[in-house]
Amino acid sequence: MNLRIFETVDELNRAAARMIVDQVKGGGRTVALSGGSTPQPIYRLLANDRELSQLPVVWVVVDERYVPWDDPQSNAGMIKRTLFANGMSPQHQFLAFRTDLEPQACVDDFESQWRALGLEQLDLVTLGMGDDGHTASLFPGTSVLQVDDRIAAAVFVEKLDMWRLTITKRTIREAKLRAVFATGAKKRPLIEEVRNGAEYPIAMATSGVETWWLLDREAAPST
Repeated sequence: MNLRIFETVDELNRAAARMIVDQVKGGGRTVALSGGSTPQPIYRLLANDRELSQLPVVWVVVDERYVPWDDPQSNAGMIKRTLFANGMSPQHQFLAFRTDLEPQACVDDFESQWRALGLEQLDLVTLGMGDDGHTASLFPGTSVLQVDDRIAAAVFVEKLDMWRLTITKRTIREAKLRAVFATGAKKRPLIEEVRNGAEYPIAMATSGVETWWLLDREAAPST
């Protein structure tokens, strides 16, 4: 595992924001953004980066809950409130799941937008990791883990009693680079298991392809 360990969450957030900006400055034009609470401070930092605002970027939502964008659970809504808090730069585009459509139609529309933008692969995918080892909306034991012929997929997650929309494991693995952000002592045992070969979805999506793990000290596994 390519671990990058920071003493505090604030240090991690600033390093993650710098990493994203550096990837774009280096020519990366497609950045997929994870949801949840962990990356929100990172997106707020990016919102105030003037240099980034002048560079062309397609921001892609990694996954989405099947709720309207104005719902507090919506990842697209969260990104709009944080990364686009000052408005979206004319240089930027935003590819998200249209949850006003039926789940499969939502996925079909997402893939149509992907192709209309001329995307072939993602330059960078930012990922989180749930306490059950899921990443994006790739949950343990769900059929979406076997989908290898689509850019995105819809999956009904029984334990959540909810439809989720997600880029697929294949799309994540085909990206040029992956970055996992994880903080807190609760994540440490899981990260140690992944390092030791446990086949959680996060490992299935990242093992054997270039992935940076950005961790705070509490989440860092023992040496």
